[in-house]
Formats: sequence, C-alpha cells, structure tokens
Amino acid sequence: MATTGGITYTVAEFNTIITMLGCLCATIQLLTGYYAAYKKKKIGLLRSNEVLFRAHRAFGGFATTLYFLGLFAGLTGFIGAVFFNVPPFEGGSPSFNIHVWPSFAVMVVVIWKTYISYFKKKSVYKKGKWLGIATFIAWAFTWISSAFSYYLRTTPDNPQHPPPTYLMPIELLWLQLLWPFLWGFIIGLVIVRAADKLEKKKEER
Repeated sequence: MATTGGITYTVAEFNTIITMLGCLCATIQLLTGYYAAYKKKKIGLLRSNEVLFRAHRAFGGFATTLYFLGLFAGLTGFIGAVFFNVPPFEGGSPSFNIHVWPSFAVMVVVIWKTYISYFKKKSVYKKGKWLGIATFIAWAFTWISSAFSYYLRTTPDNPQHPPPTYLMPIELLWLQLLWPFLWGFIIGLVIVRAADKLEKKKEER
C-alpha cells in the first residue's frame, strides 16, 4: 500500500487504472480515425478538420503518456518477477503468461506509432488506417489482460493484492472491462458529431 496526499492506493490498482484510462483514450482515437479514414474516406481530415486534429492529437498524446506512466504494463511485472520475485514469477499461470509475454509486442506497436507520429509525420497518414487499428487492439488487449491479471490476484484463493478501492468490485468485473470502451465511445461520438458539423459548414460555403 502507498499513500500520496492522504490518498491510499496499491501500485497494482494504480497501474490498472492508468491502463484503463489509456484504453479510453485509444477508443476515442479509434472513433476519430474511423470517421476520417473510413466514413469520409479522407484521412487528411485528421489534419484539416480542426476538431478532429485537436482531439486525435490530444487523446493520442494522453494514451502514449499513460502507457509510459503505467510503466509498460506487463513488462514491469516480468522484470519484477525475474529479478525480485515481486510479483512472483508464475510461469504456470495463464493470466500471468497472457498478460506478460504479449506485452513485448504491445510495446513495439506503441513505440513505433509514437516514433512515426512525432518524427515521421508524413508516414503516419499513409499508414494511419492499419496502424491506428493495431494501436487500439494493443491497448484493448493491454487493458483486458491487465484487469484480469489484477482482479484474479485480489481473490481469497490468490490474495496478492487487497480488493480494489477505486475500481469496481470483482462481482462487476464485466462492467469494469466495458467501462473505458463505453466512455470512449460516448466521448468519441460527441467529438465526431462536432467534426461532422464543421465539415458540413465547410461544404455549405
């Protein structure tokens, strides 16, 4: 347990929340990208439409920041297990293996997209369709595997962590898993509708 500014939390729950927020941001990015690349078939709208540009860039930046804040979710568990046995190295545990090993692939996708976004901006619009989808899948996998890994270690049979304080109880795990997707969809829909109104105004001129 840790305490910051009077708020008590566990590092495991903190990292899980960070991953959830990253997935929410990635969901918003997916919707803005889908609107430009597939619905309007003009991926350049992510640059020319001010609403899309600001939202796509902002939530993409948030997602990247949250990924690094989460300390490469899954990878830190692997490093801690190998060198410090915290958490224990559970090679026979499906949740441990599913959460940890694919994290290396997720890291490659996130770092690659970050590199292209900041240093190869022209390429990001050429590769944006499939790279955006790959990033969302990476985030979705990271969130779902992180949540399962965390919650399974709060049960009486495997009490490595205390029950969640800020996340939903394990009885509502199904709703907790859907939470970032639902809110990401709602926020993304509001942004897309605003962007669509802006496009219609441009067409009327």
